[in-house]
Amino acid sequence: MAAITVASENAGMTMAAASGGGDTVAATPGEFGGHTIQGNVVLVVTVGATPTTVTVDGVAKPSLTSQTAVYSVPSGVYSRSVAVTYNQVTSVTVGACVL
Repeated sequence: MAAITVASENAGMTMAAASGGGDTVAATPGEFGGHTIQGNVVLVVTVGATPTTVTVDGVAKPSLTSQTAVYSVPSGVYSRSVAVTYNQVTSVTVGACVL
């Protein structure tokens, strides 16, 4: 598993090849008492011609083929790493940023 680098708000995001054993992405503390503590982390996944299912924090997302998708990374009260897995990694790139 590789850690996906989370780009800061208003900074360039670098896409990297998805890891065969899955990746992790840092989730920032989200809401506490109805107030957002920090920006929300989003995961960006670009998939080639092979159908690919992405699972974020144990939740499978709809299969993608030749598409780019943006997923919200579930936050919590504390910072944590969220697992991201793929049913295959051929021509799959990933990146993350704070919004």
